[in-house]
Amino acid sequence: MSATPNLDPQTAPRKIMVVDDEPAIRDLIVAVLEDEGYEVVVAISGRRAIELLPHERPDLVLMDIMMPEMDGREAFRRIRELPDLAHTPVVMMSAATAPDRLAPRVSAFLAKPFDLDHLLETIARVLEDQSR
Repeated sequence: MSATPNLDPQTAPRKIMVVDDEPAIRDLIVAVLEDEGYEVVVAISGRRAIELLPHERPDLVLMDIMMPEMDGREAFRRIRELPDLAHTPVVMMSAATAPDRLAPRVSAFLAKPFDLDHLLETIARVLEDQSR
């Protein structure tokens, strides 16, 4: 299932924040990412993600769009307003939103349901692009 190896003996695992209000989807994503060697931080809403981001400082945010409290679009807008985190890659996912209606600075879009290999390939690609 691995798109590219995540663990380099010289570096710590990359940290990914998973933001999704659906426990079954969130838990599956967390399990897959941890199996691949990523460090995973979880937020159950956009509001909670904004609270955690300055402390956790993930390498990438994987965020659902349709959530209560604060949806993914609003959370994305607020992430871009945080000076130290404005360039953090954000991969959005949704079953209900077309990617052409997203902000142009979203790093990638995954349509739910998605193939887990495609999820891992997308994350690896975005992280690789970020490190260039």
